[in-house]
Amino acid sequence: MKTLARGDLMNSVNSSALSFDRLWMPFTYYRDTLDYPPLVIKQGSGIYIFDKDGRSYIDCIGSWWVSIFGHNHPQITGALRDQLDNLEHVMMAGMISEPALNLSHLLAELLPKELSRIFYSDNGSTAVEIALKIALQYHALRGSNRSEFVSFDGGYHGDTLGAMSVGMIPQYHSLFHDRFKKHHFAHSPYCYRCPANQNPSSCNADCMDSLEKILELRHDHIAACIFEPMVQGAAGMRIYPAKVLSRIFSICKKYDILTIADEVAMGFGRTGTMFACDNAGEVPDIMCLAKGLTGGYLPMAVTVVKESVFDEFRGDYTTERILNHGHTFTGNPLASSAACAALTLLKQYNIPSSLKKTSKIMAEELEKFREFEIVGDIRSIGMIGAIELVKDRKTKEKLPAELRIPFKIAQKALDFGLLLRPLGNVIYFMPPYIITAEQIKNMLFLTHCVFKEVIHDELSDLR
Repeated sequence: MKTLARGDLMNSVNSSALSFDRLWMPFTYYRDTLDYPPLVIKQGSGIYIFDKDGRSYIDCIGSWWVSIFGHNHPQITGALRDQLDNLEHVMMAGMISEPALNLSHLLAELLPKELSRIFYSDNGSTAVEIALKIALQYHALRGSNRSEFVSFDGGYHGDTLGAMSVGMIPQYHSLFHDRFKKHHFAHSPYCYRCPANQNPSSCNADCMDSLEKILELRHDHIAACIFEPMVQGAAGMRIYPAKVLSRIFSICKKYDILTIADEVAMGFGRTGTMFACDNAGEVPDIMCLAKGLTGGYLPMAVTVVKESVFDEFRGDYTTERILNHGHTFTGNPLASSAACAALTLLKQYNIPSSLKKTSKIMAEELEKFREFEIVGDIRSIGMIGAIELVKDRKTKEKLPAELRIPFKIAQKALDFGLLLRPLGNVIYFMPPYIITAEQIKNMLFLTHCVFKEVIHDELSDLR
C-alpha cells in the first residue's frame, strides 16, 4: 500500500478545504452558512487565531470556552509531541496508560479532598450522562427507586438526550422534552430578571423557594439536583450570587438529595476560584468537568464523586455493583498528556490568584458599554464578562429577534479582528487566561467600536 508523504497528504486535504457543501455546521442556520461562509482557520498562537489569508482575530470566547491557555501553547504542544512517540491509544479496561494515571494524581491535588473517585470520558455532555447514571444506580443499589431529577430554568447540561432532559433552554430543549423526557425545573437564578422580584444585593436567595417546593413534594422520587454553579452559561452567562448557590446546597441537604455540580464550563479557575462551588465553600456529591481540561487540544472529560457515592459500587462479579459505562477513548493517552500539561500550567501560572488584576480590568472596561441605550445589564465574575442587550432599558423589553442585532455585532466584529459568538441577546467574553491587561483593553475597545457602528445603524429600526 502506498503511503502518502506528509506534504502530499496536506495538499490532498487542502485541495478540498474550501468546499462547504458537505458540512452540517453546529448551532448554525443553513441559510447563514450560505450568506456568511465559515472562516477557514489555519493557525493559532496565544490569544489569536489566523485565517487562511493571514488575517488575525482575538479569540474573545476561547473557542467555545476551552482554550484557557490560548492556542498552540508550547508546553501542551510539546507534551503531545512527546506522547506521540510512545503511545496513541490503549483501552482503559484491565490496563491504563501512564499519562492517564498521572492525570488522576494531578486532578486529586486540585479537587476538594472529598471528591476522591475519578471517571474519565470524552466531553461535557457525556460527563453529565455519567453523573445521571451514577445517581440513578446509586439509589437503586440502596433499594430506592428514585428516577427523577430537578434542575433549573435556563440550565444547559449538554446535547445528548439524557443531558437535554435536565436542560431548560426552550430553543434547545422543548422539542426533545415533548418527545423524550422532561424532569422538574426550579426558577432560574437570573438576577437581572429575578423570578422572585427581589434585589440581588439584599435578597435571601428567594428564587430558590421554587426548588424547596419541588423537593418538599417530590424528594422521595428525586435522584439528584443538577445545576451550573455561579453561572448559567449557555442561557447568556447568567451570573448569580454565592448565597444562591449556598441555598441550593442547603435545601438539597435538608431533603437528602444528591448534588451534581456541572462545572464543565466554569471549572479550573474561570469564576475566580479553582472550582465554581468554591465560591460558596461547598463540595457536591458529584462534579462534572471538561472544556479547559486539556487546554482545548483534545476532547476529554471527568466525572468525579465522593467516596460515599463510590462505596455503593464496590462489588464482585456476583453482584450488580458495577458501573457498566465506558468509552472507546476513555483515558486516551494523548488527551491525558494534554490534560497533564494544562493542569501543570494552572500551577505555574498560579491560577486563579494571578487572574485577579485582569478580571478587575475586564469588569471596569465593560462598564463603558452602559453608554449604549440598548445595553440593559452588564455582569462579570472572574474571567467572564457579559452584556445583555434590550430594546428598552427601563422595561427590560427584549430586542426584536428579527433585527438580529447580536448576530450583526458578531459579523461586524470580524472586520475588527474579533471572534465573538452571541448567546441570544447577550454578547459575552471568556478570553484565554494568558490575555494581558492591555490586550483586554484593546479587545473591549474594539468591541466598543463595533457597537457604535452596528447600533447606530439599528437604532432607527428600534424606534
